[in-house]
Amino acid sequence: MAIQLGDILGDYQVIGILGRGGMGKVFRVRSLLTDREEAMKVLLPDFDEQPELADRFLREIKVHARLAHPNIAALRTALRIEERLFMLMELVEGASLAEKLRDGPLSVPASVECMTQVLSALAYAHDAGVIHRDIKPANILIAHDGTVKITDFGIARTTDTTRVTSTGNAVGTLAYMSPEQVRGDVVDARSDVYSVGLTLYEMVTGCRAMQGDTNHSLMNAQLWVMPAEPVHVNPTVPRWMSAAIMRALAKQPDQRFQSAAAFKAALTGDDATVVVAAEPRTPMPMPSVTAPTVATPTPAVPIAAGTPATGPGASAIHGSSPPASQPGSQPGSSPGSQPGTFDPVTLDRLTQALAPYLGPIAKVLVTRAARRARNLQDLQGALAAEIPSEEDRRRFISRVRSAL
Repeated sequence: MAIQLGDILGDYQVIGILGRGGMGKVFRVRSLLTDREEAMKVLLPDFDEQPELADRFLREIKVHARLAHPNIAALRTALRIEERLFMLMELVEGASLAEKLRDGPLSVPASVECMTQVLSALAYAHDAGVIHRDIKPANILIAHDGTVKITDFGIARTTDTTRVTSTGNAVGTLAYMSPEQVRGDVVDARSDVYSVGLTLYEMVTGCRAMQGDTNHSLMNAQLWVMPAEPVHVNPTVPRWMSAAIMRALAKQPDQRFQSAAAFKAALTGDDATVVVAAEPRTPMPMPSVTAPTVATPTPAVPIAAGTPATGPGASAIHGSSPPASQPGSQPGSSPGSQPGTFDPVTLDRLTQALAPYLGPIAKVLVTRAARRARNLQDLQGALAAEIPSEEDRRRFISRVRSAL
């Protein structure tokens, strides 16, 4: 039965075609009872008579039915019409990540926002015992309001059932497949982490991490080749993000983030132990500004962690010296504080000052830099270094000085 526009399938009318995959087709349909539009997925006619693929489609329905998360396209229901199985799913108005990437790389803030939602969904799925196994831009939908939805659990496997494929048979999309998938080994949550790393790499650089002219060369690349670090492909990628991506792309699963939640924490600044796979960021020296009764700021003298910050550079930016009774105190932090103990109000103001230049990721950068900075000047220099434009860096410094 070939499905045409205008066909009536049960209580649904076909009104459009949304896409076609390796063995299925997705239609836009309207319920004749509620007028609500949905996405309907059905096996292509050529696969109807293949029991193994029909069983896989049924497994997809059952796996998808176990999941209810705001970042997973919801399964509405499933039905059988004239001996054919149909999936009715949430219709996501927007575009796939693959479509968006045709216009080039995304900004760092947009990439972080998208991937944190993907990782939230995967953390939930993994906790429910479901490994997706086919994370790639085509299976990530972005709604018009920015909500991200994972779709297509066609080759997902559950940790409480037998394997869908036997050992030695690879399943997935080669360009986004983990080394263990290529080998046909048993996979766990860390395989999805690798696929997310490949996807994020493409989002911020505009090119795929793994290249190959043939399936064989692409498989070989997944097994043995480490790509250039993202920061070396696109210098505007923050080094901490470049490091996080490279950690996700480790060939050995035990060297990656051990969970989707851990990867998400690295992107949002909640993880203070992100492995440094790229050289550390160097704080941008503060530009000299002369003001009445204020000494020209000088770069802070390097000091060991926990050593009080002294000298004109420790407080000149505020136009005052530390109280004589507290020579080790620094503005915006507690007297004698260790690195990373800054006043929350100060951090909020820094975030507000940085946001116009870097967007929502400003909060992440402020949180991360505050953990490493020895004093406020050090912190401001580190944040200024994240802004690509020299003119914007100077505007940021000026804005900070008026806000603090």
